[in-house]
Amino acid sequence: MKAPVSATGALLIGLILCAFACSTPPVPPEVQQAQGLDEDLRRTGVSFYAPQDYDRFQGRLKDGRDKVAAEKAKFGWFREYTAIQDDFRALMTDGRALLQHIRSSKASKAETFQTRARTLVDRVERIKKMTGFFNESGPVRMNLSRAEIKLAEAGLLLKKEEYETGSRSLAEGEFHVRAAEQAISGVLSRYLESGELAKWKRWAQESIDESRSSGSVVFLVSKLERRLTIYKAGTAVGTFEIGLGRFGLSDKLYSGDEATPEGKYKIVQKFPSSDFYKALLINYPNDEDRKAFVEARAKGLIPGQAGIGGAIEIHGGGKDSLTKGCVGMENKDMDLVYDYARVGTRVTIIGAVSIENTILAEIVKFEK
Repeated sequence: MKAPVSATGALLIGLILCAFACSTPPVPPEVQQAQGLDEDLRRTGVSFYAPQDYDRFQGRLKDGRDKVAAEKAKFGWFREYTAIQDDFRALMTDGRALLQHIRSSKASKAETFQTRARTLVDRVERIKKMTGFFNESGPVRMNLSRAEIKLAEAGLLLKKEEYETGSRSLAEGEFHVRAAEQAISGVLSRYLESGELAKWKRWAQESIDESRSSGSVVFLVSKLERRLTIYKAGTAVGTFEIGLGRFGLSDKLYSGDEATPEGKYKIVQKFPSSDFYKALLINYPNDEDRKAFVEARAKGLIPGQAGIGGAIEIHGGGKDSLTKGCVGMENKDMDLVYDYARVGTRVTIIGAVSIENTILAEIVKFEK
């Protein structure tokens, strides 16, 4: 039977145990800090942005943990963490640098993404502004709608920091915006031709000069600017907004093309009431229109048995009313125009006078 431990012996054992506990070195705090850093790296998407660097970081982290586990397996007095602590400090330095690199990379990607998105939004808004000037915009509006859908998708992906997928959405949006811009350029390309602009400018000036020399009233319609201006004795006395038909910016060739004719005309009849409020009938087709029709048919540009058409009017009913080649106006404006009009009053319809107007300036940007 063992002898009981004396009080002195118990005290000695306690002192030994205390010395043992006090002399056991603690695990370096960098070990836990490295674990937190690893979690931060994961949250930033390190495996996507820097997979190889992260693989090296995790390899070093695992190696460090293994060394810690090996030290813990030793008798307390023999544990030594100094070299391990140095390794973890170096790992923390490299890990923080990697974290900063990823955050900077993401910030750069976000800025690039946002810049592309803002540019695309600006282009969409420009197109929307421009399409308010004309109705030949089926392909334009279709591509514009698709571009806006892709912009919305990209915005959601930006919030999720999914820049690669978002960039693909932006690229698709940019594709549709380019298609819309090309469709606009296709409609308005002739408005950039110096010969057409010179012709329209000459017609406008001749009509104003005629009004000045004779003291008469002349109506000048600029299709691109959507304006009807009344000149009396060479002086503008009123300008009004107008509306055109579906293909109003094109020059009329035949019946059913829904285009608005261009040329020098005159009013041949006044209608105090019509399906479109008041109306002024012009003498389309004139001799120049008939000549153009014959040439177009010879070139195969006239479909089937289509005729040259007629019944082109300036009428009320609203500038946004449905027309098929006529010039539409708000009723209050039509009242004033109707009062100025007489049978025989000259009406000159042109595409545009100058490339300096807003919509053509926008088209020039597309062409560049």
